Formats: sequence, structure tokens, C-alpha cells
Amino acid sequence: MDKDDPGGPATPIPVPELRDYHQINAEVVRRLQRGERRIKLEGPAGHRLLLAGLAGGWDAVIEVAGDAGPELAAGMDAPGVVVVCSGRSADGAGAGMRSGTLLLLGPSGSAVGCRLAGGTIVAADAVGPRAGLGMSCGDLVLLGAVGPMAGDRQSGGRIFLPAEAEVPHAGREAVGGRRFRGTPGDAEPEALRAFDAARSLLRRRGGGG
Repeated sequence: MDKDDPGGPATPIPVPELRDYHQINAEVVRRLQRGERRIKLEGPAGHRLLLAGLAGGWDAVIEVAGDAGPELAAGMDAPGVVVVCSGRSADGAGAGMRSGTLLLLGPSGSAVGCRLAGGTIVAADAVGPRAGLGMSCGDLVLLGAVGPMAGDRQSGGRIFLPAEAEVPHAGREAVGGRRFRGTPGDAEPEALRAFDAARSLLRRRGGGG
């Protein structure tokens, strides 16, 4: 079974009842530690720092069922965890991520994947300016409209941009990394595999193409 499709019903965590992000994130860890593989954060209502700093060796899918506040999954270091946000995400989603997968189905704010150091972020909808700011590793797959200065100060990793997107000042002051327009060609097999994997994840988890 795919790690991002563990099957079985998701166990809900009511965000409004716990309120503090420390308590919310601690409850997520408790459930992961006892072996739960599907978790749903219900009623996030723009709560900040959800799943920030999540680190461990679990295999699980965590759904954020609604709009997430700033720095969703910031600093996450959990290679087997897939976080799916069904609503909007505010600034800094996935900032400083080291491993794992973050799928953003709704529009996102600025600096998605800021300081990305590993893992994969897939943004199915529009993202604001400076996506991938200062990223050093990992994959940032942008499938919707992209704000200006994507890849600003990029030093590593890969950013995938839509073929038709106009992105002013993309790669401004970048010193490394790669930026691809549209589907990578056969001459870039690793990039093509990463891009195809991102599209496949979106089809399975978000119903997109």
C-alpha cells in the first residue's frame, strides 16, 4: 500500500477545542506514536503553525480540512508523512521543511517553501510571491498561477513552473538549483520522475490531473 494512501477512516482532531498549536501538534504526535495512519485536523480556521516541527519515522496521511494559517508544516522532518491541506494556506507553508510531502489544494500565500531543505511541496492552485525563497534542496511543484520572484535566492533543489505562467523575476539572485517550465523532457529523467510523482499524488489525494 502506498504510504500516502494508507486506507481506513481518518481519526478527527477538533482544532477549535484544543486551540493552542502546541497542544494540537502534540495530539497529532500522540496519535502517530500509537500507530494511527490517517488523521484529520477539523476546523483549522486559519490556525498558525499547524504541524510545525513534526519529526519522526511514521507513515501517515494528515489532512488539514479547511484553511491553514501561517507556516503550515514548517520545519517538518518526517519522510513518510503526507500532509494534505484542502483549503487555503497562509504565508510560509512548508517553510524550512526537511523531508516529507505537503500537498496544497487551495490558494497559498507568499513564500511557499521558503528555505526548503528537503522533501516535496505540491501547490495545485495559485501561490503568492517569492515561492521557494532561499530554498537549498527538495522539490517545489507549482501547478497554478505563480507570483513574482519564485526561486529568489535559490541555492539548490528544483522548482517546477507551469509552462504558460508569467513569473516576473523568477530566479532573482539565485546561485544554484534548477527551474523547469512545464513537463521536464526525457533528457531530465530524475526531474521528470519527480514531476510525474507530484501529478500522481495530486490525482490520488486531490482529484486533479
